[in-house]
Amino acid sequence: METKEMPLEEKYDKLLDYHILSVATNYAFNKELGTLETLDKWVDYSVKVDEKMLPGFMAPLFRLMKIKVLFAPGRTFKQFANQMMYIFQVYMPLSSIELSWVSDREAVMRIKNCEILRRSRELVKKAGLNIDPKELCEIEIAKQVSPEHVTKEFGIDLTCELEENGCTWTAKLK
Repeated sequence: METKEMPLEEKYDKLLDYHILSVATNYAFNKELGTLETLDKWVDYSVKVDEKMLPGFMAPLFRLMKIKVLFAPGRTFKQFANQMMYIFQVYMPLSSIELSWVSDREAVMRIKNCEILRRSRELVKKAGLNIDPKELCEIEIAKQVSPEHVTKEFGIDLTCELEENGCTWTAKLK
């Protein structure tokens, strides 16, 4: 039997499932250790990693924000929100993401029919992990709204409200 190359879309699907399952397993393990302190440290540690890695992943945007936020904060914030929409497509189709503007300093991004949540529900059940997949959402929210998160450096406050099959993020530029 000849080995054929895996299609790119299949690679993406498998990698995304592996990523979700890895996060879920890590979370379930920490939760099973039984202390809130362990989970808090896990969130803090994740925020520190994000602080080091996000500027590399989003380097052009971060350079832009450091320069322009002083001169054109509204326009820079809009570029930030649009870039976040672009980055979110790593996890879900653009059709699942809605961006609306309250002002040039406040944006609301609603994720409906969240692909991460849908896949998490399937994978957690299949793997027999004793967690509610929405707990993974709560951990991600805790990371993003942490006072230590890199977005705070640019004066951006994030909040999030969970919904049945998604969430709504609000970003405000101070």
